[in-house]
Amino acid sequence: MPDKHVAVALSGGVDSAVAAAFLKEKGFRVTGVTMEPWLASKRGEVQDAAKIAGHLGIAHHVVSFRDAFKKEVIDYLVAEYAGGRTPNPCAVCNPLIKFGGLLRFCDQIGAGKLATGHYAVVDRDAVSGRMLLKRGREHGKDQSYFLARLSQDVLERVLFPVGVYPKRRIRELADGFGIHVAGKSESQEACFIPEGELVSFIKQESGRDFPAGEIVDTGGNQLGGHQGIIGYTIGQRKGLGIALGRPAYVVRIESEANRLVVGDNEDLYRDRLRAVDPNWIALDRLDGPVQADVRIRYMHRPSPATVRPLPDGSVEVVFSDRQRAITPGQLAVFYDRDIVLGSAWIDTVPR
Repeated sequence: MPDKHVAVALSGGVDSAVAAAFLKEKGFRVTGVTMEPWLASKRGEVQDAAKIAGHLGIAHHVVSFRDAFKKEVIDYLVAEYAGGRTPNPCAVCNPLIKFGGLLRFCDQIGAGKLATGHYAVVDRDAVSGRMLLKRGREHGKDQSYFLARLSQDVLERVLFPVGVYPKRRIRELADGFGIHVAGKSESQEACFIPEGELVSFIKQESGRDFPAGEIVDTGGNQLGGHQGIIGYTIGQRKGLGIALGRPAYVVRIESEANRLVVGDNEDLYRDRLRAVDPNWIALDRLDGPVQADVRIRYMHRPSPATVRPLPDGSVEVVFSDRQRAITPGQLAVFYDRDIVLGSAWIDTVPR
């Protein structure tokens, strides 16, 4: 049966390796599949994935989505930075490339399900029948934030076998399975941008330069100059090249004027935002205000807020307490305790 055939997205790391081992131990027919990395420096991960598959005695395929990745992820990232926004490429890649592309590959090989090593949980609501996305068992490793753009159709077909375990236990289990990457450290860099080379990467991929411009304070007084808005993000303190005798932070990026506005730390705090293109998971739609805990970036602690639908289909989020450095381009994810209600892209932050 197709549901007994599971493809596992083997990244070459410990989490997906243990996911594959779990499923094989439970009697599933498991096939490993690895996406060809964008960077040559990441090709060792393909070799690790192949070695894991060989150790587990499962088939292994390498697939390439380079053209789609360039169009959907890299071009998006470049456009967002050029527009003075801070993109979230992982949240875009997951529905369009990682899960979208790999599920199409599952169809080609007759696999009913796709498993990954994400720290999250999927479940079905007994009342509504909708698929639910929940936070992973170890909140410090929880990756539900990056999965909050997945649709019901995708959630019906995915498995997250490691999501109910803490990371420490996964490493212990990997060692027990004899998996050679049991102690492998986690990569902290983006999977497609060489570390420390964001600005040069954007210039290369866009084929354009980004001119220098003014740095002004919140009153419009010129303080200095910047080297192109793509090198800055909201809340940034270092690398501004100005000396005011006190800390200064980027509080706004005005792309049309090619200008950075800097201010004090206090100037970074806001109590509301408007977000667009909501993706509801636990809800079919939002008919009225709902209380939720809202994350405005991955490392942000969920904060209580009221989420209201607006007539144009966007949502307004009003926090109980002001939040620091709410950043256009980032994803706002709405939680009811551990359940992901949905998500939307932060578009504007009232001054």
